[in-house]
Amino acid sequence: MNSVKRTADIIVQPQNRRERSIYVVKNLKKAVDTKLKYLFEGLCINAADALFEEQFGTAYSDDLARHFNITRALRVRSEVHFQEFRMLQAQVWVNLLNKKNQVGLVEPDQEFAEVLHRYSERNRNHYKILLEELRQRFSALTESDLNFHPLLPLNFYLCFWHSSECLELTSEERQLVMVLFNRFVMDRFGQVLALANQSLVEQGIEPVARP
Repeated sequence: MNSVKRTADIIVQPQNRRERSIYVVKNLKKAVDTKLKYLFEGLCINAADALFEEQFGTAYSDDLARHFNITRALRVRSEVHFQEFRMLQAQVWVNLLNKKNQVGLVEPDQEFAEVLHRYSERNRNHYKILLEELRQRFSALTESDLNFHPLLPLNFYLCFWHSSECLELTSEERQLVMVLFNRFVMDRFGQVLALANQSLVEQGIEPVARP
């Protein structure tokens, strides 16, 4: 994937604090990945039915071909897709440990980027209080005042968009897959956030509000 730069380099911090942060992030990421894998499997299981609903009554062979291509891609390459998604997520977690207060992923073309931002803002507004609590916990963990953290919805949308390149679909087909992601994964985004917040609570990471 040429559009996304990956690196495993981690900026060195004082050892004890660094080890604590890595330990917390590893535990948190493992819990989040497990939940996301379950949601990804739900997407793949339900994709065929969801696309059939859209196919019903259509007379356009192009639409039927697109839907078939998507169904086939999700069945054949879903595991590769999820692994690619996890790799991109891992890079964002590394950015957190390095106190990089940014997404770190390029956006698609302007028209579709606007769609992703609309999706993202809908989730961000819906879970505003919980996301702020998570931001405060991540700020406490890294001892820095963060605006960005890995559990913001835009990060999930961008990681999914870039990882969907491995499905070997057209741009239009990938946009349809993103609709499925929004429906079957991000409509359950609150479950991911609640799980992550509970993990941080159990690991003793207390929220710290801005002064």
